[in-house]
Amino acid sequence: MMAAWRAELVKMATVRGQWSAAVLASVALPLTSLLVAATGGLGLHDTTTSGAATGSVVALVAFGAWAAALAAGEFSRQTMIVSLSTVPGRASLYISKLAALAAVAGTGALLSVGVALLIVREVSAPAAHRLGNPLALGIVVLAVVAVVVIGGAVGILTRSPSAAMAMVIAAVLGPAAAGGLLGGLQRWVVGASPGTVVTEMVGGGQLAPDQTYPGGPWLAALTLVVASAAIAVVGGLVLARRDG
Repeated sequence: MMAAWRAELVKMATVRGQWSAAVLASVALPLTSLLVAATGGLGLHDTTTSGAATGSVVALVAFGAWAAALAAGEFSRQTMIVSLSTVPGRASLYISKLAALAAVAGTGALLSVGVALLIVREVSAPAAHRLGNPLALGIVVLAVVAVVVIGGAVGILTRSPSAAMAMVIAAVLGPAAAGGLLGGLQRWVVGASPGTVVTEMVGGGQLAPDQTYPGGPWLAALTLVVASAAIAVVGGLVLARRDG
């Protein structure tokens, strides 16, 4: 399995479209945070940490769409056939692919939040240099990895880059946009959505009571991880049973 994982990493590093998209996703967060901080978008209650996380939703969408397009593109480019013929066991290939996506995205997200933290501190007014808890930015990395795993699984399920990307974007942005239509489920769905989990953990901005997860931010983060794992399992089962 390690050989398959390394092969997936090499593939990402040598195919220009794959690594360049990952780089663009990595710069999305610090650029968005820079724009918000430089234009006075941070409030009185924001810290440098919460300011650095303002671009997290953009990063979630970018990394999720990247993973979805990459996984689904394996079928449209017919490279999945080659991969299935060279890696013994579909389960090994699938786990290696998701692990490689998670490793690249997690590294990119970690670098992103570090750069964003430095940028926001430099461009914000001295009075706004309250650091907050920089370790809270780790939840951004966790959310990115969860969304990337979902994107990879959805790409395998749909085999269509455009459909997979649309589904991942809807999963990131949809809960908050359609929260009022969910009725009593709003707190459970919106509260455990990636963007809301980041907001709850980092502490930037105030959330309405009907958008906060009933069990608190840590349980919301756990729910997000469990949901991504469940979708990943479904993707693996479908790949194992499907032809080609």
